[in-house]
Amino acid sequence: LANKATHILTFPMEVGNMGYGIFTAKKGSGAQVAQERPVGTDPVVVSNGVYELTFDPETAQLKSMKNVKSGVAVDIGIQWGWYNSSVGGCTSEISPYEYSCSNQASGAYMFRPNTSELMYPGPPGKPTLKVVEGDLVTEVYQGFSSWVTHVIRLVKNQPYVEVEYTVGPIPIDTPWVKVPADVTTNWGKEVIIRYDTNISSKGTFYADSNGREMVKRQLNARGPSSPPLNVSEPVAGNYYPVNAMLSLDDGQVELAVLTDVTQGGSSLKDGSLELMVHRRIQVDDSRGVQEPLNETMCGCNDINADPGQMGEHGHEGDGGCVCAGLTIRGRHWLVLDTVEAAHDQRRVLSEAQNFPPTLAFTAGAAKATSPEASFLAADLPKNLKLQTLTSNYASFNDGQLLLRFSHLYSVNEHPTLSQPVQVDLSKMFGGGYRVTKAREMSLTANQDKAAMEAAKYDWKVKDVTGGLVEEQLASCNSVEEHTPMDGTVITLRPMEVKTYLITFEHSDGSVLV
Repeated sequence: LANKATHILTFPMEVGNMGYGIFTAKKGSGAQVAQERPVGTDPVVVSNGVYELTFDPETAQLKSMKNVKSGVAVDIGIQWGWYNSSVGGCTSEISPYEYSCSNQASGAYMFRPNTSELMYPGPPGKPTLKVVEGDLVTEVYQGFSSWVTHVIRLVKNQPYVEVEYTVGPIPIDTPWVKVPADVTTNWGKEVIIRYDTNISSKGTFYADSNGREMVKRQLNARGPSSPPLNVSEPVAGNYYPVNAMLSLDDGQVELAVLTDVTQGGSSLKDGSLELMVHRRIQVDDSRGVQEPLNETMCGCNDINADPGQMGEHGHEGDGGCVCAGLTIRGRHWLVLDTVEAAHDQRRVLSEAQNFPPTLAFTAGAAKATSPEASFLAADLPKNLKLQTLTSNYASFNDGQLLLRFSHLYSVNEHPTLSQPVQVDLSKMFGGGYRVTKAREMSLTANQDKAAMEAAKYDWKVKDVTGGLVEEQLASCNSVEEHTPMDGTVITLRPMEVKTYLITFEHSDGSVLV
């Protein structure tokens, strides 16, 4: 599976919204080739016109990050490490009591390290540092061990810093750790990347809920509707699912880390954000999978072994095989700015990161009537996403298409972008196409929206927290109630998702189904 490519081709391009663009690459002599910059004893500074990063040549570590346009600057470092997976027993650093001691092992369904100590991914040492500069992209290559590397990438004039990491194969054994001769070092490893800053976050951080609303999290605490937290797992008990982004701030400055896949994340100390990117575990967590989370390149785990007979270290059940674990690659986009400016950018950047243009390739010159096109009459408002347009259900709905929108911002997330947004469906599309009829439906389009609302049960609720939950709800009720359609004009409130059945007609009189 080795990559035989010898070069990376990078060029700027713009593709119209809900459109396409055709680009041709051919061999020539005019291309600018990126050059490696020597690293000496002076601080290494790289920039893309928006962000400026400084590396300490003595430690080869990232030292500071500055938003050149806003002037916001922080001390920052990137730390790689892994937690030792628990195989059952008492959690270190917690006085033994009923909930801190358990036979529960870490595994496919459980994250439970046996200590809060973060271990270096290999023999301790200084990471490598290589800088490659080009007209469009500057890359900083760093290696922390034979199985953990990353590239910090700055694309010209782009409002983010990319950290592309490659982790794996995670080794089974841990020969660089000195232990008594009768103690095994075949330990499960839960690999994380940590971004340490000097932002005074006071134990507060924010994680998205299913890619939508940002939820406030507090170290060693739960929300107002939950009972007081008795800390039995200082690491795992503070981890939360991160589908899109993780952030922290001091009320003035914010650091947001945007993810390209769902990961677990936390802030275990002031100014620090960490995300788990890979795992390889040597025992089963007894939650039904009946095998350790020990996936290999050979697929040699024996899932047919009898319950309780699960093997370890790549030898599942009746033997299995020894094979390298999986290697993963992913990307984080870092955004550093004032709180308001970061909130402005992070939603749109998350969409760009997770929903990039679909690529298609062909040999030879592409032939098309037009090399580019957009099927929207004008750009949509920044806080509105066209989420779905499909004819998949047209046969069930008299030929009507399904159209779905979502508001990208939550209440109070931004002064202007968190306001309700309007769009006229009849004026939205170009290319001769026009929405002539529209009807609002339930989210899945199986019921008329108005009929569904009329049939809703009016639940009687009581705040058992002494008004804390009511106070939270009141802070989010500053936006008017659901706004029905006005002809073909629709209105979406913050975080609202709406679905419509539409009739789509062309200027020549034909109906699109």
